Formats: sequence, structure tokens, C-alpha cells
Amino acid sequence: MVQPSPPSRAAARRRPPARPPHGGIASAPTLTPRENAAVAELIARALARDDPPLLHALLFGSKARGDFDADSDVDVLLICDMDPEERRAVGVAFAREADDIARATGVALEPWVVACADLEAGCRTPMLVDALEDGLPLWPPGAPPIRLPFTEADARFCASCLLDWISEGGTEAREALVDGRWADAARRARDDITRLATAALLLEGDTRHRNVGSLRRFRRRFVETGVLTPAVLPALAWAEAAYAPGPRRAGEPPGLTATAVATAPTGCRLAAALEAVLVPWILDRMRSGPGLAAAIAPAAAPPWAPPRRTAAAPAARW
Repeated sequence: MVQPSPPSRAAARRRPPARPPHGGIASAPTLTPRENAAVAELIARALARDDPPLLHALLFGSKARGDFDADSDVDVLLICDMDPEERRAVGVAFAREADDIARATGVALEPWVVACADLEAGCRTPMLVDALEDGLPLWPPGAPPIRLPFTEADARFCASCLLDWISEGGTEAREALVDGRWADAARRARDDITRLATAALLLEGDTRHRNVGSLRRFRRRFVETGVLTPAVLPALAWAEAAYAPGPRRAGEPPGLTATAVATAPTGCRLAAALEAVLVPWILDRMRSGPGLAAAIAPAAAPPWAPPRRTAAAPAARW
């Protein structure tokens, strides 16, 4: 079980063993021996750090599910006993370790570092809930899978964060157009349209869709069923066409099509019009929308019930 140390005793955090043998780290049946060795080396390096202590390591993503392709990275979730504000610096450090291991082994590793506070109800992102659902425990030895629900509080929290980002988008897109940065304007318009769709889906407890998948799922869920009128379709179609096809490395933003760049002013107008319609609708659903309480699991304390250490920003990867 994840057991973070008390926040008032940060200096007294328990220290992990220095460089434990790889034999204490589980192998994943979906990985090759070379990939398992690379993952074990990453976890061993994480355990060798004095601060913050590593509490859990899991394989997640396509390599855990078994639906990977030749270009898929090896995604490793590292749950650390740290404050949320440490997340970025620790993540950068582990990314450097992963790059060093990749140069030596040829295995592309993608570590994702989260704090205990990120696992609390009301702070969980869809990506984290899904990663835990897919996750194959690698360390500590014999650790059971961690499964956490996406609660109503999580949905409201994440939708609110998305709306905050969207509120900045119109100004950024307009400034980019004025400066002649049409690619930046088009990317912002596309991403804000996608965020609107994603926020609405989260309030239905739907966490599995990203990027183009969010747009298509939104259309099926809300337009084809008559919840929303077809007036929203032009914005959805423009945003979907703005996503460049083809694989990309984990952590890289989706590519942008040349057509989207050439039609950036149109995309910005469509995004602004969609925002004017959907933001009030989403806010109403956040307060009392149909299906919210029924669709989403009720908030419940997980078995390990970590104490809330500080107010956490979302560990977002969408």
C-alpha cells in the first residue's frame, strides 16, 4: 500500500535501499528481456535517489495492455513520496535518467512521475486513473495493482481546470494571428475545441478518449443523440481535420496539418463560437447536469488514504 510519510516530518522520510538488485524488480510479460532490463535499471536508479523515496513503480500504456506497435515507448509510472510542487523537478531528473538508459540500451523509456496527492479523490486526472487501471506492478515486490475510481469530485476538478485553460485561449489565439503565427493560433484553437469536448465527456465519467477520439466521442454522445444541435459540427470537423495522422512519441504534442495552419482564422472563429455555446452548458452540468452523479463513482477513501499534504495542481498529460 502507498504510505506517504507525514508532511511535518519531511526530513525524516524513510530512505530506500541504495541500488537494490534488479532481481527485486518484477518483469512484465509484455516486454522483451531487453526492455525489462531497461525498465529495471530506471527503477533501480529511482530507488537509489535519497529524495524523494519511490513508493510504487508500474508499467502502463500500450506496453502494459499489449496493444503496442513498433513505435511504442515503454511507459513507466513512478509514484513518489513528495510534495506536488516537487513533481516537475523530479520528473526532469527521471527523464534524464531515461534518456541515458535509452542511449545505452536502445529502449525508449517514458517515465511519468506523480505525487501521493495526485492520487487523492478530487485530484485524479483521467490519464492517471487509466494508467492505474492498465498498470502492471513492478515494484515493490509482490505489490498488488492500484485501482482508483474517477470520482465526481475528480470530474469537476478536471473540467474546471480545462475551462481555466480554455479561458486563456481566445486571447492567445488572437495575438498569434496578429503576429503572423498562424500555426500557434491553429494549434490553440484545435486544442481548445478538444478541451471543450473532453470536459463534457469527463462529466459523464468518460475518461478513455484523447484528441481526435474526444471529438468523435463527443459528437456521438451529444450531437447524434440530440442533446446538442448540429450547429457545433463545423468546429468539431475543423479540429478533427487539424490533427496530423501518424505515430508520435509519448509526451509530444499531436502534429498539426497544413490545412489547419492555412485556415487558422476560421479555426479561431469556430473555437470562439463553440466556447460561447458550450462553456455555460458545461458549467450548468458541473452544478447539476443530468447523469453526473449516476455516471461517476462516488468519492471514497482508498485503502491507503494518504493525508492531503498541499493543494495539488493536476498532474496532467492530456
